[in-house]
This record gives sequence, C-alpha cells and structure tokens, in this order.
Amino acid sequence: MTRRVSSREARSHFAELTDRVRYTGEPVIVEKQGQPFVAVVSIDDLDALEHVRRERAAGEFTRLAAQAAREVQGPEPSEEEIVEAVRRTREALYRERYGAA
Repeated sequence: MTRRVSSREARSHFAELTDRVRYTGEPVIVEKQGQPFVAVVSIDDLDALEHVRRERAAGEFTRLAAQAAREVQGPEPSEEEIVEAVRRTREALYRERYGAA
C-alpha cells in the first residue's frame, strides 16, 4: 500500500522521505488538508511514467495524422514524414519567435 503523509510531515522530514523513496522505490503521496496533493516517486518511476506519456502522445499523433490523411483522401504519411514535418514546424516557430537560428 502506498504510504501517505501530511504536507507538514513531508516538509519536516523531507530528506528521510526522499531517501525512503529512493531506496525502496515505493512512492509517497503527500496530502494537504487530507487530500492527495503531490506524489514523491523514484526517478525510475518518473522515467517510466514519462515513457508511457511519450508513447501515448506518439500514438495519438499517429492516429490524428492517419485521420487527417483519410479526410483529404491522401496516403497515410510515414513516421519519417511526420517527424520531418514536426521538425520543419518547430524550426519555423523558432524563427518566428526568436529570429534566424
């Protein structure tokens, strides 16, 4: 079961709390006024969460790209074409905001 502590306890014992999470890998939920406020997780858990988020975002992006291609009756773009389009868009936005690179 995930340990829960008050925000006051977390503040008072932050070093111990982070050491415990680091060495046991078990997350700790910090509560404020009895409600979950934040969670302290190991770096490995954070990396795993970020990986899942990236995978989910990539899947959603691919789904939307395929849907857009179907709507315009064109072929579904390849992953390389999508990556290149994103790169060009990012570069254009950068130039627009900050001038030439």
